[in-house]
Amino acid sequence: MTPESVGNGDFEPEVQLYPTVAYPIDGGSLWRILVQGRICQTVPPSLAKRLMLRGLIRALELEKEVVNGPIFPERVQGFLASPVVRGRVQVAIGQQAYVLPRKSKSSGLFTCKLDLPRNQLAHFRTYGVLGDVDGSPECLIHWNNDLSRVSSHVFLAEEQGISVISDIDDTIKLTEVCHRRKMLRRTFAEPFESIDGMAAIYREWAEQGALFHYVSSSPWQIYDALLEFLVTSGFPPGSMHLKWFRLRDEIFKKWQIIRRKSKAGVIRGMMKRLPQRQFLLIGDSGERDPEIYAKIAAKHPKQVLRICIRQIDDNPLDTTRLNKIYRRYGMTVPIQVFSEPKQLGDLPV
Repeated sequence: MTPESVGNGDFEPEVQLYPTVAYPIDGGSLWRILVQGRICQTVPPSLAKRLMLRGLIRALELEKEVVNGPIFPERVQGFLASPVVRGRVQVAIGQQAYVLPRKSKSSGLFTCKLDLPRNQLAHFRTYGVLGDVDGSPECLIHWNNDLSRVSSHVFLAEEQGISVISDIDDTIKLTEVCHRRKMLRRTFAEPFESIDGMAAIYREWAEQGALFHYVSSSPWQIYDALLEFLVTSGFPPGSMHLKWFRLRDEIFKKWQIIRRKSKAGVIRGMMKRLPQRQFLLIGDSGERDPEIYAKIAAKHPKQVLRICIRQIDDNPLDTTRLNKIYRRYGMTVPIQVFSEPKQLGDLPV
């Protein structure tokens, strides 16, 4: 952290680095790393934030023991933390330090690109042809302020290979997005629960050399809890692409509306950067995953191997809905609807 950081000097800034992806540029001589993270401070919450918190507790009718328990305070912490605005962060990759060229936004989030020579990262694992898996270590990015050290993954995606783009809520984690109150309780007050069998299938694909990207409308503010869920549930590591939620009075009333804003831009951007790579799109029928994925596949039919949709009874992908999708987008990419993860089978090649 440099003196340019703007924050409360009485509290030490905290940095999060989010798992990210790198891709070849300049004929493969450089790796372009998409650095992403957040700078914030744990300070006493403002009156507005305390009122928001009380409103959430009332809306969800949370019992006192739940409010004071271990889960709820952890899940809301990201919303209560104070962002450090216009902070500049220094990170390290390998033995080399880099001052990031872009400062943090009003949310405390920062995103920028680092272009590094390929030979500088030559000893790290890359994700290319399936089955070509060696024992090289993963590339890591670090932040260190002499008091604490934060690390996260940088996944080096070769021009060719298979990437699995996976939704999180109701695809690999039970969230019940179709029911607002249940969704909010599961998000803020209950242990995360994995969908049986999904982690095992994903691990099998990872062992074959697939690279994972978790693209979700879940908020960055609960990133720590989501990362812990992925690790403890046995899901393979992958880049994370979540959504930022601004703190405002109506956020919890309009949560579903905000969530439904398109995540297609993240996926299209990834396909544009890696035009020779092939993608498997995994989601669920509860919201708009089938339609979002179909629209992307219609524009990138050579890059999308398959669309896999987990069936949600409250909003199923039935024959009528499926036929409408095929007619609207002129689909040539197969859509597989599954109820049990074992139906997904082997990684399609």
